[in-house]
Amino acid sequence: MGRVDSWEQVGSRIREARVAAGFSQGQLAGQLGIDRSALVRVESGQRQVSALELFRLSEILGVPVAHFVSTPPAAIVSLRADLDDDAQPVARERYRFDAMLEAHARDADFLRAQGYLRTGTSLPPQSVTQSSEARQLALTARRTAGFGTGPLPGIAQVADTFGLYLLVLDLPGEGASLRLDDDQFGVAVLGGRAPAGRRRFTAAHELGHHLLGDEYQSDIGVAAGRDEREALIDTFAAEFLLPESETASQWEQLSGTPRERLVKLAASFRVSWSAAVRAAARCGALDAEEARLLRAQAPQRGDFLAVCGVEPTEDLVSGQTSPMWSRAVLAAYRDGVVTPERTVELLHGALGEADLPDRNGQLEP
Repeated sequence: MGRVDSWEQVGSRIREARVAAGFSQGQLAGQLGIDRSALVRVESGQRQVSALELFRLSEILGVPVAHFVSTPPAAIVSLRADLDDDAQPVARERYRFDAMLEAHARDADFLRAQGYLRTGTSLPPQSVTQSSEARQLALTARRTAGFGTGPLPGIAQVADTFGLYLLVLDLPGEGASLRLDDDQFGVAVLGGRAPAGRRRFTAAHELGHHLLGDEYQSDIGVAAGRDEREALIDTFAAEFLLPESETASQWEQLSGTPRERLVKLAASFRVSWSAAVRAAARCGALDAEEARLLRAQAPQRGDFLAVCGVEPTEDLVSGQTSPMWSRAVLAAYRDGVVTPERTVELLHGALGEADLPDRNGQLEP
């Protein structure tokens, strides 16, 4: 990511952000308190924008100020269509995701340059052209991260191991990821409005792309026609979250009806109902007809309480980052590298300024 070198580029970034946010030129001009003709000149690069106007645009359009004065990574540009006033909703949604992905990447690059974030653990070169190889990659990643085949903790914590730093946003949609260089270092943003199990699946999916070295990936608007590569990554994500061998073993140990066993599996591994049913069918615990019938019997919250006594702990809520990210940001704050206000921004609201530790305080021995 570089810096823009002309007002025309600034204007283009403003125009795209306006379209993505669903504003007409007249509507945005009214919000800014300028004539529509002035905004037309801004978007064409014929009128410069003041710092105050940039901050106001950032607030209205929901993108960081840096978005207007930086260029997107080439990998994003190469796979994204131009955004104009006739753009479809899915194209607008994808642009908003990409804008936040760029912002998260800029923050990650800054923290790494200052020595607070590191690249992740690398896996041996992998050839993944078949489902069996995708499942093997998932098991290798689990072993490398030290989790065997049992239930995983928060996916953001696991992704940290491999240098993929997750951010959950209060946006609709699935997610997108960006690998920042040839090292094991990248970022991903996830939509926080999807169901909890789906969010974990999307995070595991983005991790699969990261481990295979994919430079940029967006899951916005591709669900209807997933290609062979995406199907392999889906296989990786399913095996990563709930391994086939573990499903078979758990099925024999769990008590109750098939549906009650599935409720326990879904709760323990924090996967969606459909993912639990597919895993049970894949290992032979359910035949095709049983899987079809059970898929339509998704549990309610009360089912988890009745069968397990507790509801599954929700993972990947809006605003969540990862343990390593939080430690890096607070270390930068401790060392005076970032201001309190910037620290709160980098933590995405997890703490307020009043909650920050005392820079001069000493921990008790």
